[in-house]
Amino acid sequence: MACHLDQAFVIRFEEWRALYLCSNPIPKFIHFTSNEILLRAFEGKDRVHIIDFDIKQGLQWPSLFQSLASRTNPPSHVRITGVGESKQELNETGDRLAGFAEALNLPFEFHPVVDRLEDVRLWMLHVKDKESVAVNCIFQLHKTLYDGSGGALRDFLGLIRSTNPSIVLMAEQEAEHNELSLETRVSNSLRYYSAIFDSIDYSLPLDSPVRMKVEEMFAREIRNIIACEGSDRVERHESFEKWRRRMEQGGFRCVGISEREMLQSQMLLKMYSCENYSVSKRGQDAALTLSWLDQPLYTVSAWTQVDVAGSSSSFSLPS
Repeated sequence: MACHLDQAFVIRFEEWRALYLCSNPIPKFIHFTSNEILLRAFEGKDRVHIIDFDIKQGLQWPSLFQSLASRTNPPSHVRITGVGESKQELNETGDRLAGFAEALNLPFEFHPVVDRLEDVRLWMLHVKDKESVAVNCIFQLHKTLYDGSGGALRDFLGLIRSTNPSIVLMAEQEAEHNELSLETRVSNSLRYYSAIFDSIDYSLPLDSPVRMKVEEMFAREIRNIIACEGSDRVERHESFEKWRRRMEQGGFRCVGISEREMLQSQMLLKMYSCENYSVSKRGQDAALTLSWLDQPLYTVSAWTQVDVAGSSSSFSLPS
């Protein structure tokens, strides 16, 4: 039943997105690893609220719904606040997620926020008392580095802190594409995207229309990294160690990766029968990185807020 529902949910999306999701482990690595961390954070919680700052079609959430609904004591209420710039896309995503949750008998509410990331304010997010709040930042934080002074990132992290989150999920490209030197950015991009396109070669045939769409997506990233400056350059990817310093300066502590998430990611890669992919812990078990051969590609990490006394929330890495 669960597999049938999941498949029905996916094929409603644009064909190329669905096929890429099935043919390449990158999206599943990011979504499933993040969801495993969320399940830890939501253990024993009755009312849960996920704030997704770039929800798009909501591909991440069906598997989480299934896991929550299968618990002995599932939450009595699940709410997702989805942020995006298209009202139509948000409404369609909300309707699909509501239908999926209903099929699982999972009490669900969707709250759309139609606005740009930098214009979102706390009152728009409708955070309520007695909710366990999780903030989902998938490929969003690097877009706040455009101003050079760090003000945009500080403001965004301040907004996240104001929601009093139990957990903050972060996924970013494991790359150095935010260097001042154009020559360095070109060199780093060449190495990084060579590995990306090698992985696409393995996943999709040359004449695949899905491949064309995926290559166009990465081409836009490369063009922005190389050809744009100032506020126009939003693809400012940085390594996990740099993000760790930024997050700690912003009042957050990394909660680490458990063996469960590591093992689950390794099992996921076995489904694709490709030894060129690997997963490894980064920064003393602080984060989990997916690599193609010797090139790190994407890193998933989780963070909790540090209060003024220097302690953090009750969420912690299991022993």
